[in-house]
Amino acid sequence: MVESERDFGDCVGAIYDAATDGGRWLDVGQRIGRIFNATRVMLRINDETGGPRNVLMAPDGSEAVYAAHFFALDPYIAQARRDFADARNFHLGRAKLGADLVPEELFLRSEYYNDFARLHGRRHMIGGMAGLTEATPVVIYRGEGKDPFNERDVQLLQALLPHVQRALELRLRLAHDEHSLRLTRAVLDALPMGVGVVDAGLKIRFVNDIAGKYLAGPDTGLCSIRSGPSASSGVYLAAPSREGASVLRRLVASATSGGPGGSVRVASRDGSCVAVLVSPAPRKLADDVAGVDAGGTREALAMVVIRPLNEKMPPPTDMLCDLFGLSRAEAEVAAALSGGASAEEVAQQRRVSLMTVRSQIRSILGKSECENLRDLERSMASLAALTPTKARRFSPPHYHF
Repeated sequence: MVESERDFGDCVGAIYDAATDGGRWLDVGQRIGRIFNATRVMLRINDETGGPRNVLMAPDGSEAVYAAHFFALDPYIAQARRDFADARNFHLGRAKLGADLVPEELFLRSEYYNDFARLHGRRHMIGGMAGLTEATPVVIYRGEGKDPFNERDVQLLQALLPHVQRALELRLRLAHDEHSLRLTRAVLDALPMGVGVVDAGLKIRFVNDIAGKYLAGPDTGLCSIRSGPSASSGVYLAAPSREGASVLRRLVASATSGGPGGSVRVASRDGSCVAVLVSPAPRKLADDVAGVDAGGTREALAMVVIRPLNEKMPPPTDMLCDLFGLSRAEAEVAAALSGGASAEEVAQQRRVSLMTVRSQIRSILGKSECENLRDLERSMASLAALTPTKARRFSPPHYHF
């Protein structure tokens, strides 16, 4: 039985470690087995593969046979499901001996016992109810030749069950948070601009792919620096110049203290420019990145958007064909024009006559319902801004203040 209170405390700690991916459920199973002098333990929950399995024991032949056939015949599980469906709140957190769940004579005559349980160390049983939307009981077994469980075991398991229940709830919440963050990252990575989230001290909490490329450049006006030698010290948004650092701190301070933030234009040595826009981070984005503490307090975060000003990026030709019914040649001409080329330059690049290009331009304007080339350029710029980065060839330049 329990050798000391430390065994029980270590088991509780292992349960929460497993729920937060800081430990393994197998460690929990080993500890429960030692505390209850059990031959087998079971907690069937969905794992990373998506299907339910016993996470408290390593897979073996008996677990595979049980999952494939005898789980459906297990009278204890059937009773747990009925109890959960009929009176969840009453049964949740309660532990019972096997004989209190299924009469002993019925259990010993069952197909489950004669063809499976007696052969795999499952003669005596004690179970405790846990679960969120369905019964997820903790089941502990002893084999033939071992003493049955007693009321002291019931009390001990009942003391353990609230921790198992909270661990299941925590695991579900963390899974939702992780899924939400993955969706947020996927959406922001698809944007044709750099997006980052920083706290009031400029500590970087999130950057999408393009922002990461900007900050990693050797001569960028915005960069990321590590504070301290350890990995846990944190990475901060910074500007190499004193003037740039001052402006950046002022804009972030405004955005994280109830103000609107602001914007600044950053010029590179070759004359190209990038716009840096700082604003309060949207609540949903901030929650996904930093979460909400137990008291419901949200950390003040700022969103930093980095976008080239004078780099013209045409939309994909496939998009132009789909939206306006352009031919492939017309789409390529429209893309070239929106990239800043003149009709003469397009004709030279495509090795066709100027008359051919002008004819294609008239067709493009008609199909796109644009009045002139300037109107077409505005339309192309709007479409380019909607284009996911993976659909574009984009190499961000290096910027500095």
